[in-house]
Amino acid sequence: MQILFQRKKFIESDFIKKFSSDNKNSGAIFSFIGKVRPKNQNNNVLSIDIELYEKMAQVQIKKIINKLMKKHLIDDYLVVHRYGRVKPRENIVLIVVASQHRKESFRFGEGLMDWLKVKATFWKKENFANGSEWVNQKEADREFIDFSL
Repeated sequence: MQILFQRKKFIESDFIKKFSSDNKNSGAIFSFIGKVRPKNQNNNVLSIDIELYEKMAQVQIKKIINKLMKKHLIDDYLVVHRYGRVKPRENIVLIVVASQHRKESFRFGEGLMDWLKVKATFWKKENFANGSEWVNQKEADREFIDFSL
């Protein structure tokens, strides 16, 4: 059970392979990889600058995970999230979840990603050829969140 923040690029298969090996008695391994899109609102994205307050993000993510673990029976999880300058098609976030049954892994992973989008203290600025723009939280990201957690 681990949460990592890092500047450097990561290769998701390295993390997934080790995680799967560490959880060989689990019946399901769920993984989600979030990447920088090369276009947003018809603008070509040159890069995204991601800032975070690491101690606060750790606390927030652990709170979310603790609440999700009360609803979903999982064996293990791993969260890797980049910060700093990230370019199009590069990985931003990796979530890997182990459980005995697939639905638990899916639901935990999806719930965690939904909460990361709206609650974790990350600030993202998209850089375009003609300027930059801070990314605002989208109402669509809040639609499916179970705020009763």
